[in-house]
Amino acid sequence: MKLAIRRTYFGDRLSFPDVIDGRLVDVQAAYARMLETRGSHRDDAIPRSRREIAETLPALLRADPDLAVVRTVHEWALAAVDTGDLTAECTWSAEKELHGPPIGRPHTVWGMTANYPRDRQAPPAGEGAPRRRLQGFLKAPSALAGPYDNFLYPAMSQRVDPELELGVVIGRRSRGLEPETAMAVVAGYVAFVDAGARDVSELDNHRMDRGKGFDTFGLVGPWFVTADEIPEPHSLGVRFWVNGELRQDGSTSEMFHDIPEQLSWLTEALTLAPGDVVSTGTPPGVRSVRPGDVMRGEIEGLGVMENAVVPEPSRPRAAAAIGATAIGATAIGATG
Repeated sequence: MKLAIRRTYFGDRLSFPDVIDGRLVDVQAAYARMLETRGSHRDDAIPRSRREIAETLPALLRADPDLAVVRTVHEWALAAVDTGDLTAECTWSAEKELHGPPIGRPHTVWGMTANYPRDRQAPPAGEGAPRRRLQGFLKAPSALAGPYDNFLYPAMSQRVDPELELGVVIGRRSRGLEPETAMAVVAGYVAFVDAGARDVSELDNHRMDRGKGFDTFGLVGPWFVTADEIPEPHSLGVRFWVNGELRQDGSTSEMFHDIPEQLSWLTEALTLAPGDVVSTGTPPGVRSVRPGDVMRGEIEGLGVMENAVVPEPSRPRAAAAIGATAIGATAIGATG
C-alpha cells in the first residue's frame, strides 16, 4: 500500500496515489463513503472517519501500527472504482507541486553516515571492504520538504551536496532492539534526499547540525510504501541524476551495516517513535549542485522525485536584533 500527502487549504490530506490514475483518493473521505455504502448516514460517517483515521502518518501509526483500517479502506476503494461507489468528491487532483512529504513531521529524523563505500574503486560490502563504524546525526524535521518542491540553495553556502538514500519509517515505539527482531518495527520506506552544506559544517567545527538542517534539505517522497511491498529492502536500485547526468547508480546491497544492525545500534541510545525516520546512507557518486540545476532521484519501488535547485530568498536581518545592537552601542558610549 502507498500513501501520499496532498496539500490543501484544509490541511495536508493523507491520500492513496494508486487507486485512480491522475487522481489522489482522500483516505478519510473514502472511509466515510465506504461507511455510507454500508448503511451509515453521511452525517455520522464523516465524523467517524475523522475519529478513526488520523490525518498524519506518525499519528496514524501511533493509533494503528498495522494500518489495518487504512488497508481495509484501500481495498474497498480499489473495488469501488469499478462499481462507481467511489465518487469524485473523495478525490483530489494530483498536481506534482501540491504533494507534501508523506511522512509529515516526525518526532525524530536520523541520518546514517559512512554506511557505503566512498567510491566505485572500493570493494563492495561483503567482499573484503573495511567496515566503517556506525555513526550518524539528528536532522531537523523542519528541513523536510515534498518530492517536487524547489530545493533552496542557502545564500551562506558555496558547497551543497544532495544524497539519495533509503529512508526507514518506524511503526512501533522502540528501544533496545535486537538485530534478529528489529525489522518487525519497520512500517515502511520512503525515498529520502539528505542534503548538506559541507562548508557550513566546516565552519561549525565539522558539526553537521546546521549544515544538514537548512529548509528543504530533507526531500521525501513521493510516497510512503508499506514494508510488505518491499520484501527485500537490501537489494533496491538507487539512482540520482543532475541535469540528466547520472551521478549515483548503486544499490542498497552496498550498505556496510544493514537496517537491523542500524536500528539495534541506534536504539541503544534513542527511543524511536511511530513515524520516525532513519535515513540509511548513500551510495557513491555524490557531487555538489548549484542554483539552476534540476535533480531527479529514484529508488526501486519507491517512486521518483524531481526538484529544481533555486537560490534561497534573501532575508533582511531582524530589525529587533539590529535595534538591540544599536542600543547596546549607545549605552556603552554613554558610560565611557
